[in-house]
Amino acid sequence: MNLAELIKHTASLNVLYVEDDLTLRENTVALLKDFFATVHEANNGIEALERYKASPSSYDILITDLNMPHMNGIELIKYIKAIQPKQVIIVVSAHNETEYFLESIRNNVNGYLLKPIDFEQLIDTLYSTALLVEEHKKERLQQAQLDQKLFKQHQIIQEFLSIDPITQLENASVLYESLAHYTKPHPLTLMLYNIDDFSLINQMYGSEFADEILKKVGEYLHFNLPEDAYLYRYNSDEFVIVFDPQLNTPEAFAIQLQAFFRETPLCEYNDKPIYLTLSCGIATSSDATVLLSNARTALRETRLKGVPNQFSIYNTENSALKKSETDNQWIQKLRIALEEDRLIPYFQPIVDTKTQQLEKYECLARIEEYEEIIAPARFLEAARRSGLMENMTRMMLHKVFKTFARTPMHFSLNLTHEDILSDSFIDFLRAKQELYAIHPSCVTFEILENIILLETDTKAMNTLHRLKEMGYSLALDDFGSERSNFSRLNALGIDFLKIDGQFILGIDHNSNNQNIVHSITKMAHNMNIKVVAEFVSTQAEFEMVKHLGVDYAQGYFIGMPRAIVH
Repeated sequence: MNLAELIKHTASLNVLYVEDDLTLRENTVALLKDFFATVHEANNGIEALERYKASPSSYDILITDLNMPHMNGIELIKYIKAIQPKQVIIVVSAHNETEYFLESIRNNVNGYLLKPIDFEQLIDTLYSTALLVEEHKKERLQQAQLDQKLFKQHQIIQEFLSIDPITQLENASVLYESLAHYTKPHPLTLMLYNIDDFSLINQMYGSEFADEILKKVGEYLHFNLPEDAYLYRYNSDEFVIVFDPQLNTPEAFAIQLQAFFRETPLCEYNDKPIYLTLSCGIATSSDATVLLSNARTALRETRLKGVPNQFSIYNTENSALKKSETDNQWIQKLRIALEEDRLIPYFQPIVDTKTQQLEKYECLARIEEYEEIIAPARFLEAARRSGLMENMTRMMLHKVFKTFARTPMHFSLNLTHEDILSDSFIDFLRAKQELYAIHPSCVTFEILENIILLETDTKAMNTLHRLKEMGYSLALDDFGSERSNFSRLNALGIDFLKIDGQFILGIDHNSNNQNIVHSITKMAHNMNIKVVAEFVSTQAEFEMVKHLGVDYAQGYFIGMPRAIVH
């Protein structure tokens, strides 16, 4: 071994040398100093351990005698390995200490020297351990770089998941988390604001100008925000303000905002001032989990007034909204459709982006109404209001399982919060599974993000875990629709993540959406979750999601939903 070559690898390394024989220690230290940057010495295991504990990362190599008083080398090695499992260690011992050598081997020692120390053996051992130290440092550097990269990705994703990109306000996901973890005993007030006739603004001025309107509304609300209040962008044209009613009076603030928006133009369009009004629903409760739904009820009551720029306060005695919710033509239509067995499944293919081979079908609900096939957008709200969601799911599950009976075809079905909360759903599912010989590994149940956002809903969580235990897969649908949360995905065992179509539409020429989809895909893959792009409608969109690493694609470009399986 060339000494110059050895020194090239050892000159920057630090050594802790442990030997109880003073003469041998002094001679060996003098020799080691020719090769290493620093050589610290200790005369027994106890002294060495104290030195090591004081600065564990300071020593690249530990060289220790085995047979020493107070604490022998084997005991020292065990303590050191407990602190730093990858510590590089060389043991020095006499020929007659076989048992010590065997014990050192069992403790993953990296090099051995026999007394009296042979110079050639010393050089060879130092060289091999120096190379090992370099390898460990390289691994640590690579891991640190990877950790930094993942941390940056996590920051990007967290910002995307928590900050609304248009208004730069915290979004619904943060709001849900705040409400779910609110534990103070005194009441909390939530004001749900909705921009009046915002759809007309979109139609008249276009989406870019509408986004500017949203920005301005967010700025104006923030400008008028009460003391110690929190502002969120909740949905497309909705904002939420949360505060302590002991510090601020909700009615006074609502009246103040009414006047502000009535008298203050928000912006100009073609040199003409644009005025906006906002309707509001207000709820106050010590139970933070009911605030949103109660404020929504109050907002609907505000809408019933038929006058913009109004507010209502939630009142359990008011039955006007309940009457309006049940007085809906579609509720009756849906009941009749279920009774007449006119709820049918349509099947839309999902393909592997790499092979373009069929992976599975998503089974979608449709209603036959005379010669028209009606999509769920027209009847899902009626189903929710009338408590028919569970009936719909069970009819769909029965028909879909019958369609794929005793076949290896993979398919997915949507589950709602109502299904998952049902005490009898698992038993119903098990019965249909046995009746039609459906293997659970062929079935994926798709759930919406709101099911996993509220961690306090243990019943829903337990049902999802039972589905996983039975062998079914879970997919998170519409990921990215302002309520996204990565933190719960692994805990629930999510297998597939379906990116919301708003990020796929026109993605081939939208660099912002490309970055978002790429980041979501990388984070999902790091968690061993497959990614599906929904609403892929063109060849260019398909090629882009494939390029971004998305695993599967679904949409009109792949295939339209049809009543039969090909």
